[in-house]
Amino acid sequence: MVSALKPNASHLAKKYLQDHGIKQSFIAYKMGISTSNLSNKLNGRSKFDADFAIEFSKVLNISPNIFLKSYFSK
Repeated sequence: MVSALKPNASHLAKKYLQDHGIKQSFIAYKMGISTSNLSNKLNGRSKFDADFAIEFSKVLNISPNIFLKSYFSK
């Protein structure tokens, strides 16, 4: 199966939180998951998939496109 995510999607998510001063505990709470579960996903110890990227984006009210591969070029 081909992944729709950029290879560094989890790193991008972690960097977004750091750059915007958002605590992982806040995002984990809003997503209804444990802080350790979120940390594992952001650090590559568990799967950061497209469904997770979309939910993560919804909590932050940002476009999930920053995590998705672009299949169409201009």
